[in-house]
Amino acid sequence: MVNILNYEINYAKSLGQRELDDGTMIPYFSLEKKIGQNQKDIYEAIKEVVFKVLPKQRKKTALIIGTSLIDWYLVDAINASAYEQKEPYNSKKRSIDSYAKDLANEFGLSEFTMTINTACTSSANALLEGKNLIDAGVVEKAIVVGVEVYSPVMSSGFYSMDLLSQTKPKPFAKDRDGLVLGEGVGAILLGKDDSLYELLGGYSNCNSETITSVSSSGDECVEVMHNALKNCSLHVEDITTLKAHATGSQANDEAEMNAIRKVFEKEPKIMTLKQHIGHTIGASGVLEIGYLLKNYNQGTFMCNYFGFGGNNTSVIVRKKA
Repeated sequence: MVNILNYEINYAKSLGQRELDDGTMIPYFSLEKKIGQNQKDIYEAIKEVVFKVLPKQRKKTALIIGTSLIDWYLVDAINASAYEQKEPYNSKKRSIDSYAKDLANEFGLSEFTMTINTACTSSANALLEGKNLIDAGVVEKAIVVGVEVYSPVMSSGFYSMDLLSQTKPKPFAKDRDGLVLGEGVGAILLGKDDSLYELLGGYSNCNSETITSVSSSGDECVEVMHNALKNCSLHVEDITTLKAHATGSQANDEAEMNAIRKVFEKEPKIMTLKQHIGHTIGASGVLEIGYLLKNYNQGTFMCNYFGFGGNNTSVIVRKKA
């Protein structure tokens, strides 16, 4: 049994406007305290939440980060080579995984670190990987971090595919017109000590009809939810609430709702979060589960994350009475 021993979440709280590289203004859920697009600011933001969930015994605690952040040094080098001064490609050889390795050294954690980048499912998959490591006896505890900050590169990509709302997110609504991105940083401490919160398990697959979404039938999502229930030895009637991925985009919302109807004979209580905090992409797993545990009294919750590029994950958690 792997429990959620502690968590800290800092998610976007205000809906305002952010500017893309070409000057276009888009709706965006932003953090109250700005995190710059540089390694120092991002490192300090991750460090702050990790510090708040540190266990007493650190040497056997792994650090796993889930994010869709890209290597800013790599972006700078490509821009310089292709668009700006036409300078030769130059990388300072600091990957995104440098955050985890440096923090592990600073806090005296296990040398085992991992960074997972599977788009919207990144930190959800990181939670499942943390559970796997603990169950296998590789480590005793795992700190799982989800981090996503504003990126013109990321935002411009969604904008170019016409996936962003020009107003506000309206998940599952008939007049939905796209997603609104958000930022956030959160950490969850996993271990076997007693807790009110249990990470029961889940399932992840990578199977998509197109690079940007799943098929309209939602069959890939059906597979994920069925196997998540099977892995946790649960039946559909055991699920108290379904936390839907519910981005507000036309295709993904349709696919997810079709999948839910195929899995659940009686539609469960469904909650959506992205209209409140935005779509925090790689941080969604940690942030949304933390939000769920903080605001719901008890129950067994299925949390869906159906990612860009075809990776799909369902995580099941229980909050005891």
